[in-house]
Amino acid sequence: MESRPGKESAPGLSYERATASPEDVATFIELEKSVDGARTYSAMTTEEEARAEIARCTVYFVKRGEQVVGSVAYEMKSPDHAYISGLVTKPEFQGQDIGREVMTKVLSELANVPLIDLVTHPENARSTALYESLGFKKGEVKENYFDDGEPRVVMTLRR
Repeated sequence: MESRPGKESAPGLSYERATASPEDVATFIELEKSVDGARTYSAMTTEEEARAEIARCTVYFVKRGEQVVGSVAYEMKSPDHAYISGLVTKPEFQGQDIGREVMTKVLSELANVPLIDLVTHPENARSTALYESLGFKKGEVKENYFDDGEPRVVMTLRR
């Protein structure tokens, strides 16, 4: 995926691990709400959902300077299996290769994990293309995966 003309490519991003602090929970919800309403993404917009995700997963806030521009989360299902449960880039920062840089960082962090999977909406062509370019393969389509009335395709990376 190439940067859009006139936009920066992903410059040196930094990653900050999210905690259960009220500030981090609020930041997580703000990020999720920034992409809420798109039928290709099932946002977690309640405090309960945010706290559960932060407790269950490794969640990083993606920052450019001091500004939070996105987040990524993954859950270790076992020592041999990781599930990438979320990747969000605020709409005003999309198209700048942030998703690619973030996924590359996560895959590097999970370098010793032989099975990594995630789900995405089958009509989310940009995300699907990104994941395929990183070695993920399309698998089964699951209807109403997040109880939001939308299907999701399971994508798997085996090493």
